[in-house]
Amino acid sequence: MPPGTLVYTGEYTSVRVSVHATRYNEAECLEQHRYSTEWRPDPTHVLWVDVRGLTDTGLVERIGADLGLHALALEDVLNTHQRPKMEEYDQTLLFIVHNLRYDVGSSELLSEQIGVFLGRRFVVSFQEHPDDTFQTVRERIRKGAGRLRRKGPDYLAYSLLDTVVDNYYTVLDDLESGLAELEDQIYQPSTTNHLKARIFNIKRALTHFRRFLMPLRDAALRLYRTESDLIDDASRLYLRDLADHVVQILDGADNCREILAGIEALYQAEISNRLNNIMRLLTIISTIFIPLSFVAGIYGMNFDHMPELRWHYGYFAVLGFMALAAGGMLFYFHRKRWL
Repeated sequence: MPPGTLVYTGEYTSVRVSVHATRYNEAECLEQHRYSTEWRPDPTHVLWVDVRGLTDTGLVERIGADLGLHALALEDVLNTHQRPKMEEYDQTLLFIVHNLRYDVGSSELLSEQIGVFLGRRFVVSFQEHPDDTFQTVRERIRKGAGRLRRKGPDYLAYSLLDTVVDNYYTVLDDLESGLAELEDQIYQPSTTNHLKARIFNIKRALTHFRRFLMPLRDAALRLYRTESDLIDDASRLYLRDLADHVVQILDGADNCREILAGIEALYQAEISNRLNNIMRLLTIISTIFIPLSFVAGIYGMNFDHMPELRWHYGYFAVLGFMALAAGGMLFYFHRKRWL
């Protein structure tokens, strides 16, 4: 297909598309649960169009045509396997980020791609999932709390991205809790068989987590350093803070990788130690039975002229000698702390 063809490639194909439009300034806040061409960007208001669900490509194309969004940018929004990035177009900026959730039960990292467009006096956000990821931002706009109602669309775009990045701290905390639980379970023999799969799952989740964080760090720094006039100088301080948060989370993910590497080494050492204990026990048992087998083999030979063969107490004497030999070896092994 030619460049700019709008085809949704994500997994949420059965999601019903919903739109929540917000139009506000410092004095008022208006909302409607649909997209209307009557609400256009103007110098006195900030327009935020939040699209949840990407299956209606016709709606995405219409929004793009009304607000001047580039077709290639819309294609990136619908192609949900994008790396986090920041792209500059003539009159808009596009920021691709992934909203991440960590499933503690399955140790799986779940992702949802979010595209945020910043234009003159407007912001458009596209989410795959129908859940309201930006509910906290919406409530702040309704109540007039903080700086949102007094700032421009660049601060709104920052607030949306900051909300997503703040969720990464929760993912990082869940991963660290999982690692701490792994450390506690290593010394429990009943869970050893399940630890290998758990370690692999957390390692895979950490790898995916870093795969999102590495390009996100570059994109956040690029957004902070851009010379686009869509970003007000007063908002650059907040964008720098956003980039710093991404770097902090990336450092935390690297620390988790080091902890996981230590847990893997400890797990292998514990497995080797348990195997050594088993082999030591089997070796001791074999060592005890070697002289006993020797004595039994001697007296099991079918010779007629064996002095002890017809002795009345010969059987009991041999058994006593075997017990004494076994007991002596056990005492020696105990003194050497091999048992």
